[in-house]
Amino acid sequence: MKLLISTFLFLITLVCYSNVYEYNPIDKKVASYPAFTDTQTLAIRISNDFKTDIEKARAVFTWIALNIEYNDDYNSIYNNNIYKVYYSDYQKSRELKKKEINIIEYVLNSKTANCYGYSILYKTICNKLNIESQIIYGLTKSDINDIGIDRVIKDHAWNIVKINNKWELIDVTWSAGYQDMQTKKFIKSFNDFYFFTAPDKFINHHFPAKQEWQLTQKPVKLKDFFATPIFYSHYFDSNLKIAKQHSGIIYTSKDQKTITLYFDEVPKKPILHYLLDKDLNAKKIFLRKSKDNKYFTTIRVKNKNAKNLTVFSNTEACIGFKIETQNNNP
Repeated sequence: MKLLISTFLFLITLVCYSNVYEYNPIDKKVASYPAFTDTQTLAIRISNDFKTDIEKARAVFTWIALNIEYNDDYNSIYNNNIYKVYYSDYQKSRELKKKEINIIEYVLNSKTANCYGYSILYKTICNKLNIESQIIYGLTKSDINDIGIDRVIKDHAWNIVKINNKWELIDVTWSAGYQDMQTKKFIKSFNDFYFFTAPDKFINHHFPAKQEWQLTQKPVKLKDFFATPIFYSHYFDSNLKIAKQHSGIIYTSKDQKTITLYFDEVPKKPILHYLLDKDLNAKKIFLRKSKDNKYFTTIRVKNKNAKNLTVFSNTEACIGFKIETQNNNP
């Protein structure tokens, strides 16, 4: 089985998060909408077609994800007056409001946005529908190379929306598609995993600057955030559970490069493969059972320059690890 590296190392796989609410009829109706160029007309259309706040919040999410392509142009309208000095709170509020209007106009006309453009558009339309929404700023971990790094600069923006007096997490940017790692082109691919994502899953990829917006029962520290493996969205729907003893970095010795992976749970009929970043073909994982009824597999790393390991379930990327070599295993 041949799996292209460029497709899977960054791809946040296209498995929908299992919500109790049925979203397919909403998505189907919104997919027939025209390419609106103003938020007021779009908000009126959504308000006429849907009744509840959850339906409206989903409709806004789906329309933006289907119609706006990612464009990481940081030299455009987004950074105008970024270093400007304001002489009063009123002036600052007025200038920022003007900037938001300009950004929304730019996004709707160009049909492109960076993460801030996606977030401000979602927030604006929700507010017109009398649904409270905010923009959250923070850090993300989406690539295996992010594991174990020391980074504090905010690099992403997403949304929270209040539905039935409860805050829900949304990332329209990551739901619109992904970037091909070889061509650097944006690939449109609707993925609703990041709509109302459970906080304990969302925190695997998104670390908000303000701890309160983790929305988790137990706060996660930044160091721990970057220490865990990459959990692609398919992982949470695969019935595959990596053992808690694993961090995101797998250490191997210089003399013998073998990797042993342990699993607390595996699917009933597992079809598992692994791919090292220096290989072109994925190889099948053969599981064995330990005395304590845990599952494990041993992978031989023939290429000493391999730095990344990705585990697949049913050809979908599930878990990503970074490989590091040292004289003695920790």
